[in-house]
Amino acid sequence: MTPLRIGLLGAARITPKAVIDPARVIPHAEIVSVAARDPERAAAFASRHHIPEVFRSYDELITASDVDVVYNALPINHHANWTIKALNAGKHVLCEKPIAMNSEEAEAMLEAANASGKRLVEAFHYRYHPAFRTCLDWISEGKVGDIKEIDAVFDVAIKDNGHEIRHQVETGGGAMMDLGCYPLHWALSVMGQAPVSVEARADLTPTGVDETMNAVLTFKDGATANLSCSMAAGVKFRADLIIKGTQGEITFRNALAPHGGASLACSDGSQAEISPISTYSYQLAAVIRAIELGTDLPTEGEMILRQQKVLDDVYEAAGLRNLRYLA
Repeated sequence: MTPLRIGLLGAARITPKAVIDPARVIPHAEIVSVAARDPERAAAFASRHHIPEVFRSYDELITASDVDVVYNALPINHHANWTIKALNAGKHVLCEKPIAMNSEEAEAMLEAANASGKRLVEAFHYRYHPAFRTCLDWISEGKVGDIKEIDAVFDVAIKDNGHEIRHQVETGGGAMMDLGCYPLHWALSVMGQAPVSVEARADLTPTGVDETMNAVLTFKDGATANLSCSMAAGVKFRADLIIKGTQGEITFRNALAPHGGASLACSDGSQAEISPISTYSYQLAAVIRAIELGTDLPTEGEMILRQQKVLDDVYEAAGLRNLRYLA
């Protein structure tokens, strides 16, 4: 079977572990090209990672006849524009999270995917690891009964060096956008529905983005999800999910990247064996398989829009709606 040829938009720090390394071990995946805003940077990146072709512009890459899938790791404020262009050019797109600055952009991206008949997948890599599937299986098996409360947190210090895009309003920066989108996605994946109400509070950095965010989602059956995230200096890495039900509790330590060291246990004594294979490898393998076989993925379609709409609602509730509407 002919490999699916992947072109990389941007020479981002996440790209090697997210796509390049997994493609080396996954059948039917091949990295063929890269384009960056600075052609010299793209050339250096290509040389370092043994990528055969360097394009001088994003347009050249997305219209290239030898590219089947585009990986979009550009800053968030460039996700919608270049993803839509790639879809219109007949390419499948794996786009980094969060997929857009706001739900209006996400809707336009999904419309382009539907019109083109190509796949648009949001890169929530954790969702493809067997550990998270085990967590969902335990819930469906009734191990915790009816879900009453979810506690989800993702903290990691992100220093502002003057060029850090996660500290810039115009590039879609902020703790909730970069970190908190994961606890939100965990909660929505567990509940399988959007909340009926959202409350939120944020603390801002000197540059005007949210340094911390705390949100409470309430669902129609009364269950709540308490979400928190922080990129403040000095915070320790934490990416934990706790699910409390009427009959038990699930504790998932490092739900973000289980392959890096994690534990998943239920109060009934169940403990999951954690695969050391990376979440990114599972993700790329699932994307390749879905494109080849036409199977559905849990981070595409309606889930994209549900996630983005609630992300908007969190910023609205925190009084920061203007941060997401700068495109």
